[in-house]
Amino acid sequence: MTKQKSRIVILLAVLIVVCLAITILNVRENKMRVSLTKLVVENTAVHLIEHDGVQVAYDNGFPIPSFSTWKLNEDRRAYVSLNGLWKFAYEEEISCTASELSCSEAAYDDQAWSEQPVPASLDLAYENGKYQYAFGSFWFRKTFTVDRSWEHKFVKLNALGIGYHSVVYINGTKVGEHEGSTTPVSFNVSPYLNFGQENVIAVQIVRPAHDHYDEGALPAGGYDWWDYSGITRDIYLEATTPQTISKVIVDASPVTKQVHAYVVLLNYGNQSETITVQVNPGIDQVDPQSKSIAMAADEVKVLTFQFDTPAIKAWSPESPTLYSLETEIKNGDRLITEYGAVDVEVVDAKVLVNGSQEWFKGTNWHDENKESGRSMSPEEYRNEIDVAKHAHANLLRNAHYNRHPYAYEYADQIGIYIMDEIENYWLSEQAIGHQLYEKGLSREKAIAMAWNQINHPSVVIWSVANENTPNNTTHLAWFNDMRDLVRMVDPKKRPVTYASNTQHHPVDMSMSAADIIGFNQYYGFHGGDSTDYGAAEYRQKLLEIHERHPSKPIILTENGTWSSMGDRARQQWQAGNFAAHWDVTVTYPFTAGYVFWNLKDYRSKMEYTSRDPERLSGMGMVDWASRTPKVVYYYFQEATSLGANRIMNPRFDRGLAEWQLISSAAEGAITVVEEGLQVSLEASDTIQLRQNAFDLLAGSYVLELHIKGVDGQAAGKIELRSSYLSGGVLTKEFDSSGTIKLPFTLSHTGVTNVSVHLHVAGKQDVVLEQVRLLPVLN
Repeated sequence: MTKQKSRIVILLAVLIVVCLAITILNVRENKMRVSLTKLVVENTAVHLIEHDGVQVAYDNGFPIPSFSTWKLNEDRRAYVSLNGLWKFAYEEEISCTASELSCSEAAYDDQAWSEQPVPASLDLAYENGKYQYAFGSFWFRKTFTVDRSWEHKFVKLNALGIGYHSVVYINGTKVGEHEGSTTPVSFNVSPYLNFGQENVIAVQIVRPAHDHYDEGALPAGGYDWWDYSGITRDIYLEATTPQTISKVIVDASPVTKQVHAYVVLLNYGNQSETITVQVNPGIDQVDPQSKSIAMAADEVKVLTFQFDTPAIKAWSPESPTLYSLETEIKNGDRLITEYGAVDVEVVDAKVLVNGSQEWFKGTNWHDENKESGRSMSPEEYRNEIDVAKHAHANLLRNAHYNRHPYAYEYADQIGIYIMDEIENYWLSEQAIGHQLYEKGLSREKAIAMAWNQINHPSVVIWSVANENTPNNTTHLAWFNDMRDLVRMVDPKKRPVTYASNTQHHPVDMSMSAADIIGFNQYYGFHGGDSTDYGAAEYRQKLLEIHERHPSKPIILTENGTWSSMGDRARQQWQAGNFAAHWDVTVTYPFTAGYVFWNLKDYRSKMEYTSRDPERLSGMGMVDWASRTPKVVYYYFQEATSLGANRIMNPRFDRGLAEWQLISSAAEGAITVVEEGLQVSLEASDTIQLRQNAFDLLAGSYVLELHIKGVDGQAAGKIELRSSYLSGGVLTKEFDSSGTIKLPFTLSHTGVTNVSVHLHVAGKQDVVLEQVRLLPVLN
């Protein structure tokens, strides 16, 4: 009996131990589950979490959604646009504690506040620019209603541009914060809404002073553009079913002829669900595919689909073919994703796009205009980007921040490459260390950039920084961190670069880690010898960089000078500077592009613009207000791999004003026709074409004229004149229509010009279809 009792005691003890162990394991498991949920919910920083082998970008507790829905065009989703009039007040002009109520609370009386448009750049739009030099807190409030049917949906507040620092409240409850003005952000507002009733959204925008320094901010302090603030881009509510498609990542290759789709799913519901997902890649003769998946409550999963697409066409600037991939949950959510098939890689100091070497003729640009600041409409974006396209640019560098989703969509549609970039600008070594080891905002912006723009075929290069302190291990570690995160997000592994300030530093060790070397330089303008526009110093630096990194392609990511409309000498200098630096760049096979600074004059908060009421930096190839082309616009437009054309084709739309047309013939002897200039001369008459711009450095050139006789015959003589030619003149006779080439060499110090004289033999009509003066590159 005693033994039996002992066995029972032992058995009970074992059972107790087992139960205790199970309890402990359950508690630990629950704690782990709670901790994981807490991490997901409370980690408001942009970060990556791997799901089913795919890195998913999170912000504010859930996967960053697709912002392509800003058009409010998904018919299985519901929307409330918050664009329109909002109540607005500057905190210094109001009391935020009326009757112990904060400006954020729903019951706060905002009747005395003004009504202002959203989206808009508050520093330009409100009260005739009254606030462009005001800093601190600005408040925005709006009343809205949502349908009662939204009560069981997943509701997001999507803001495409809000800041610099923003705090968002719904019905008096803080739903989140955001730092940065140009990266879209999304908040889960489902728990805070009054369904079928009025709601109040309040947004506090904190704008730092121009002369502030905050090593945790991006940029940290001084920077050379205008800090537009407010709710500057579209803002809207989006409601989906609880089981929703957060985003679809599409990797389409014209080389492998395959499309991979990674569908990011969120079950926001409070119970498990089995859902069926269908994906249609939108390509002829390729059938949709379906998969079913079980999802627990509050779970994120990724489904991968692979399609063989032998008929897929490559996206390129010449043929910007786009497809629409449709993803739908059976009896539930749907999301349309536009994409194009493009592959980008770096091989032997070359950038290959779709397997072929590409050379980027680009321009930097700022996302702004005189009328709307950084709150441009789609039409204004089209007008802005068309200027670059018409200048024959094939690349836009998004200096130095992300754009509205429409800018990428339009680039996809018209066929222009994008180098996308984030706000890591002019950071000190201390600020870089703070970002790398403490705050991590640089990391967040890099992840968000790649995640948000991943499906745009126009985006072929990622840039993560501009002109920061180089040549130290902190900078190298910082760049490596961002580069690796971008690569983790992007299944295409598009090249990652940054714009180095190497002109002012002998070595930049971080270049060794970049896929493409980006190099900003202003020799002859900011530093260096101006007698040759700094061309010799640039050439020397370019060769030094290539010698250190012979396997890497180099892109000149910035080069330019100041100029202004009406100042002819400055415009000529700007054009000559461009020509000299372009010619050096295209000389070498290891360069992959030239990116001019800047597409258009732009607003800057820097002190050097303080005397101008518009605060303009006049470095554009077109004017700020009128968008009128400057001399350099035509030089850029005509530049090719042969070099920069110093003499514009003398047509009414190609720089006729760049010439002095002198003729001894009667009035009307020179007329503009579609082909060029028609010249009607008597036997004793001549025409002189004198180039206005003084931009010819010492070296070898070739003058090319294409002349066509109206009656099929053309005969005469061309004279090239310059004081730096032997004998002062070179002569070339012609006796038929066609191209006439006249090579020559100039030997001098500084810059000069030449004049061209055309003599026609006998009475005849000829048309000058083309006049080019190109360097002999070496």
